[in-house]
Amino acid sequence: MLIVVFLYALVFLTGDRKPTPKLGIDLQGGTRVTLSARTETGAAPTKESLNLSREAIETRVNGIGVSGAEVVLDGNNIIITVPGEQGDQAKNLGRTALLRFRPVVTAVAATPPPSTPPSTQPSGSATPSSPPTSGGPSVEAPPSSGAPSSGAPQGRVAPAAAAQPTGSQPPAPTSAAPSGSSTAPATSSAPVDSSIDPGLAEAIRQAKAVRQNPAIAPPLGPDGKPVGSADTAAQQAALASFECTGDDPLIGQDDYDKPLATCDEDGTAKYILGPGFIEGTEIEDAAAQVDQSGGGFVVTLTFKSTGSKLWADYTTNHVQEQAAFVLDSRVVSAPTINEPIIGGNTQISGGQGGFSQREASDLANVLKYGSLPLSFDSSEAETVSATLGLASLQAGLIAGAIGIALVFVYCLFYYRLLGVLTILSLILSGVIVYAVLVLLGRWIGFSLDLAGIAGFIVAIGITADSFVVFFERLKDEVREGRTFRSAVPRAWVRARRTILSADMVMFLAAAILYLLAVGQVRGFAFTLGMSTVLDLIVVFLVTHPLVAVASTSRTLSSPALSGLGKVQRQAQQRRDNAAAAAIDAAPRTAVKEV
Repeated sequence: MLIVVFLYALVFLTGDRKPTPKLGIDLQGGTRVTLSARTETGAAPTKESLNLSREAIETRVNGIGVSGAEVVLDGNNIIITVPGEQGDQAKNLGRTALLRFRPVVTAVAATPPPSTPPSTQPSGSATPSSPPTSGGPSVEAPPSSGAPSSGAPQGRVAPAAAAQPTGSQPPAPTSAAPSGSSTAPATSSAPVDSSIDPGLAEAIRQAKAVRQNPAIAPPLGPDGKPVGSADTAAQQAALASFECTGDDPLIGQDDYDKPLATCDEDGTAKYILGPGFIEGTEIEDAAAQVDQSGGGFVVTLTFKSTGSKLWADYTTNHVQEQAAFVLDSRVVSAPTINEPIIGGNTQISGGQGGFSQREASDLANVLKYGSLPLSFDSSEAETVSATLGLASLQAGLIAGAIGIALVFVYCLFYYRLLGVLTILSLILSGVIVYAVLVLLGRWIGFSLDLAGIAGFIVAIGITADSFVVFFERLKDEVREGRTFRSAVPRAWVRARRTILSADMVMFLAAAILYLLAVGQVRGFAFTLGMSTVLDLIVVFLVTHPLVAVASTSRTLSSPALSGLGKVQRQAQQRRDNAAAAAIDAAPRTAVKEV
């Protein structure tokens, strides 16, 4: 009873205080996203790369706190299922997150792509709109607590519209200043199967031939700055060869050591970028924080030692030049370097108004948890209804109720008072299980699905089996001639070893199944293992003490109530037979009449 009081105090006094467990996608509905892998050559991706991608996406799921999500392989596809209203986050989990830092050679305005219906946009994507006239994206070193309240923070970079790119190219028009966004561009809604689509490899090859042509960027001098000028015709061809749409074949496929022609994520500006100078793998950590110098949120980057040195050297040698942060071949932000940034701590802001909290969190998480070995297209995103799951749940609960009722009737008929104790133990076990489910849903995001409910129904039989082992051992002791009271401790000592052995075997089986299985089978194994542990708690702390208390009561231990009357009569019959046999075996003595 103390355990029950403690558990329900946690249920009603902590968290959201709602005494309901979290439900899986089959019980409450949700979103299922299918990610189709694609390779640069158009060949089928390797099993190893698919497994690595699945593990990386699973890490992202855990990192952003999406509870109850499943990430499974289905051929060359990765399927993500997210219960409840968290499906929008799942649409961004397949981003390659290939971050590279590149110098900006030139930038021109682009015609914004047609508006995409809200139902097909990734979560958190900004609807294309006219760029701000001022306050473009910037990057800066986080201000220290001791910095003066006035003036720009140390290492602050001026907006992109405030300076011209290096070289003979004209400055980017103010109206084309990109507004930052942390989400991937909208992908084509048509399913893509890279393993059987020969046109994809050709599209990537052609895109690289024009958009990553070395002639579009000027060569670099000994100081790392461009010298001479780029081939204007090659630049014009590169800029004209693509439109700022979401079905870019170069997403996640660009070469680091070659220049790149690309767009920003909103499709409002086109860029010619030089070869990369820092890889995203040099990022040690990324976090979303409130922008202390203005509204909105920023993404704070912490570089590793090598990346910190490269960034400090670059910002020192390229003052008043633009540097682009390129995520999955698209420009996230292209601020102008106003002064060197020393120390490696850098902030990415989203231009005028900054990022929203959701945008900053999404961007920080995909940067923090690394890139994927493959590029993916979101070939399908569908909303899953809970209607079928609720119907199955109702049928399962009815079946479970019928099964429990039959167990109760059998226990009452066969064990009488011991059957009543069995029923009380099962009810208390159910009360504890429910509280644990609610708390696990809050603490670790555990979601109950149909497979988990099946595990609990199977566990009812395991718990009842422990009672049967104890009661049958008790009957054996009484059958040997002991009273109900004296039989309980002896029966318990012998029965508990059998109960422990059986539950240990069941727990090991559930643990192995949980480690080796995927998807809903893991939910079945988890609930089965948890119920096995709770079975030991109930048998040791409830059933055995109740039987011991009943054995000390003259009323409750009466043969009519205890259900042991028949066994006691058998014991008495055995004693009578033994006495008769002893009399028959005794030597006869002749007595003479005197």
